[in-house]
Amino acid sequence: MVKKRRLSLKAGYFFKAELLFSDAYVDLPKSARELLHSLVFELKYTRNKRTGRCSYPNNGKVSFTEIQFKEEFGCASNTYIQARNRLIRNGLIKQTYRGGCHRGDMATYKILITPDLNPSEMRWLRYPKENWENDIPRSKTTIGINTRFKSKTTLKKSTLNSDLHP
Repeated sequence: MVKKRRLSLKAGYFFKAELLFSDAYVDLPKSARELLHSLVFELKYTRNKRTGRCSYPNNGKVSFTEIQFKEEFGCASNTYIQARNRLIRNGLIKQTYRGGCHRGDMATYKILITPDLNPSEMRWLRYPKENWENDIPRSKTTIGINTRFKSKTTLKKSTLNSDLHP
């Protein structure tokens, strides 16, 4: 069972108008915006006392699982996957680790909208001209790929060790 999130009432994130009116953000469906906001709220920040600038030390290690998304917003699994893929395609997030190998192994993402990043890392600024369709993770399953559209049956004539054949 996944723990419910406890969000601080004082914590928050400032979305700049440059992002909110960009093609990359405007093109997002509601589910993708909700996922982006959920990922942003997972960020931890530190402020440099000397310069006053914020940095996000856990950016690149942020995760918000499919189960958490389903519990929080009451959506289907496919909605989460489509929202994640849309965020990657539009250049707003980047997957840094692909999870799912064992229990508790979660995918992690880097959020590319934080102000501490170099402009070259902010892919969403180049969105309409470029997209990152190739960075979307594909299924690792290869079972049945070679045999799924065959017209012949896979049973042999004598699959049993007796006189009765199937």
